Amino acid sequence: MVSGFDPNSAVARRFFGAWRYVGSTIDGKPHPARGPNPKGIIIYDPSGYMAAQVVPDMARTKSGQEPTPEEAKNALVGLIGYFGPYTIDEQARTVTHHRQATVQPGEGGDVVRGYEFVGDRLILRPVGRAHEVIWERIK
Repeated sequence: MVSGFDPNSAVARRFFGAWRYVGSTIDGKPHPARGPNPKGIIIYDPSGYMAAQVVPDMARTKSGQEPTPEEAKNALVGLIGYFGPYTIDEQARTVTHHRQATVQPGEGGDVVRGYEFVGDRLILRPVGRAHEVIWERIK
């Protein structure tokens, strides 16, 4: 179990499970790097570990052909992928993802998100930014 993580708290239990990516906004507008139909999942495990992946909607290469360097670069622009332990600060209403590895070059370390549960949705907000990432519980 992750130090500082209480899997028995009511809030922690609400996080447990798999969530489907619904979308993200910046200043109330759809995130420009995600494309019109992105896919994603975030999973919170009761042992205190999580994994997140969001794949942007992108043009596909012709079947059987390798992508060009430009196509490969464009495929990575909106990609999010990381994993590691997480902790919850119930008083601050934040969840911190302690990234152990990520596909984003130059990024690492902790990611702090404000959280809100609305029905079957989990809304994560990067602290200090007008950005929302919306997830829906997979049942």
